[in-house]
Amino acid sequence: MIGTYVSAALICAASLLLGRAILAASGRESWSWLEPAVGFAALISVAGLLVRLPGGGVTATIGLLALGALGLAGLRIPYRLDGALATGAAVSLVLVAVLSIPFAISGRWGLLGVGFNNDLGLHLAWSEWLRSGFGPEPDRGYPLGPHGIAIATALVPGVNLGKAFIGELQAITILTGLTALGALRGLGGIRRVLAATLVAVPYLAASYFAQAAFKETAEALFVLAFATALPAVRSLPGGGRERFLVLAPFGVLLAGIVFSYSFAGLAWPLAIAALWGLSLPGMRRALRPRLLLRSLARPATLVWIAGLAAAVAVLAFAGPFGFAGGFGKVAGTGTYGPVFAGEALGVWPAANYRLDAAGGAPFAGLAVAVALVAIGVGVTWWLRRGEPVVPIALSACVLLYLVSLPFSGDYSQAKALMIGSPLAMLIAARALLSGPGDGWRRSSGSSGLSRFGWAALAAAFLAGAAYSTFLVLREAPVGPPGHGAELRAFVGELQGDSVLFAGQDRFAAYELLGADTDVPLVEFPDEEVIQSPTKPFDTGDAYSPIDFDSFTYRTLNHHSFVITGSAAWNSHAPPNFREIDRTRSFILWRREGWTARDRQTLLEGTEPAAPVHCAAPESRIFVAQGGRASVFPTPVIGPKSGWRGGAAIGTGQSTSQSLRLPAGRWHLSLQYFSPIGLTLRAPGFRRHLTAALDGQRPNTISLANDGQYWPAGEISTRKAGPVRFTLSAADPSTLQALSGYDGEAEIGRLVATPRRPHRTVPLARACGRWLDFYKGPGAP
Repeated sequence: MIGTYVSAALICAASLLLGRAILAASGRESWSWLEPAVGFAALISVAGLLVRLPGGGVTATIGLLALGALGLAGLRIPYRLDGALATGAAVSLVLVAVLSIPFAISGRWGLLGVGFNNDLGLHLAWSEWLRSGFGPEPDRGYPLGPHGIAIATALVPGVNLGKAFIGELQAITILTGLTALGALRGLGGIRRVLAATLVAVPYLAASYFAQAAFKETAEALFVLAFATALPAVRSLPGGGRERFLVLAPFGVLLAGIVFSYSFAGLAWPLAIAALWGLSLPGMRRALRPRLLLRSLARPATLVWIAGLAAAVAVLAFAGPFGFAGGFGKVAGTGTYGPVFAGEALGVWPAANYRLDAAGGAPFAGLAVAVALVAIGVGVTWWLRRGEPVVPIALSACVLLYLVSLPFSGDYSQAKALMIGSPLAMLIAARALLSGPGDGWRRSSGSSGLSRFGWAALAAAFLAGAAYSTFLVLREAPVGPPGHGAELRAFVGELQGDSVLFAGQDRFAAYELLGADTDVPLVEFPDEEVIQSPTKPFDTGDAYSPIDFDSFTYRTLNHHSFVITGSAAWNSHAPPNFREIDRTRSFILWRREGWTARDRQTLLEGTEPAAPVHCAAPESRIFVAQGGRASVFPTPVIGPKSGWRGGAAIGTGQSTSQSLRLPAGRWHLSLQYFSPIGLTLRAPGFRRHLTAALDGQRPNTISLANDGQYWPAGEISTRKAGPVRFTLSAADPSTLQALSGYDGEAEIGRLVATPRRPHRTVPLARACGRWLDFYKGPGAP
């Protein structure tokens, strides 16, 4: 865990030093709260540019070290801190404490977002490819600035890629809080720290932090910095060099946007600049048709327009930074439910921001009403003070969101809401914490009533916003060691070799760093991993558990090793695979020879086998074709709906169901998805199951997915009859009990398989059995 904070401190320090050097070079002698964002944008830009060049991660690391040296050189330039050090340190420490809530309540350090949004697993794997050449190659044109920073930070002893990425997430949030201080002038010490903290982690920003999303939080940081710095360019100096120095920090911010969010992120600063420009009388005069045409007819103006258009075309469609294709693929996609626009206002008392607006949060109407009044009052307060730029910036964000509605899906719309949420919080928090002022009280007609109403609104909004953020961070999924930690036991045998992970864990490639690992991903298909048509990963209404039957023979032949789960209720290995290592939950197989192409399966759905019901005419025709079949010993399957206490249990709760087992010895396999430890009990039997999220799609979100099958122990029965199994969740820790932690374990099927090997029988004798695979003339 210390490595995470070290990573965050290094990135913040480098950003502050480099930002100071850049602004000092542009002629600013006194401290500016624009420096944190400008410095981080410079880091992102250099890393994103160099990481695509030959040498990848090494090249980016060398470039960032050179930037660090430039930042240190900036220390020799004298400037005035003007009390910034104490205020900045206070904001940073408060935010470190706030961002530690998920780890404190879960009682462990781990990767954020595991099982809720598993994109970080792919980004970790991409970073390993940039660093070593192993694993999946990043998508063409994807902005890789954050990856380059994480790779460089991971060189520090005790900091691995996972800690570096989580540290970078924390650094982005801290830098956002520091940047907000520039727009919070006039507030006292405690109020200023409180406001900066809320601006850094409003409800949606906290939600994106909790799912380890760095693109959106970085974009929000740069948009906030761009908007709050715009008044500095109200009157540009006449000389070209002087204008360049004033505008240079804005150019760095725009570059940071491109290399962290892609070219599409430029829409926000451009929209803000356009609306703000229209508020200036001089700009409105310049846009009169006659003057505008005269300006556009100038050769220099035409050259600038052509150059800008060419640059945008290159950024969007050409070269290693052309992310237009990838952006287009995801722009219209949906999340697991529409994100209600009111969530961007900061008060939304629900831990899951993806819940539908209807009934998605308690007192939803009241929460939105309080937030709307607070922001309405805040906009009026800012305008009366003659500071329109932040309200204008929020208006631009609202406009972009509205324009995007007909053309984008829930996924992109949620991003748009998140990017504007710090601006909404800044408008409300600064106004409410500053007080109404004399002008407001005179217009209200009653200073006493104004003060009381203002205080009541401030208390309701600020408390509601803080509570909403706390709910998100309290329930933030922190990946437990779980099953994934066992994968590291295989790393020594897999260095540099190609390995196929047969499971749903999106973080498996990260656990197997150093191996050339391919993971089946529905969201980001891998050309080396082709799913079997009879057992696809995504069946349309569920994500199937993955085993040998899930892949084509060509996919198996492409890899030297395969890792599968060790549960008994999993498909049997082809004969050319030999088990060479095993942990409690996984088996490592080595391929020896070629996988036969005549291994076929029935439509298995979400099971490792399919029952052959010969009462159906098509099944009788199928088994009559001849051939050989590998069949399971008859299992006893307890359905998800059979759990008497429900298929979801919280800390300290239990659920049970009975299986009617004949006498004998039985392997137990269980589907579960849990942030807390579990214990499975039966008469004479007890088995502890470690907390495990495994980067799977959680049952509460992903339709009918019940996860992989995991070994759950072995039980002996002396006589036939029902056996009652009870599954209990661990008791809550002190912090979990005090905070009201609501984490739940999701339970799927419980399967008892006789402790007997698979049998190979003539296909004609497969009737009434569970068929794993067969070799025959064709499919039924």
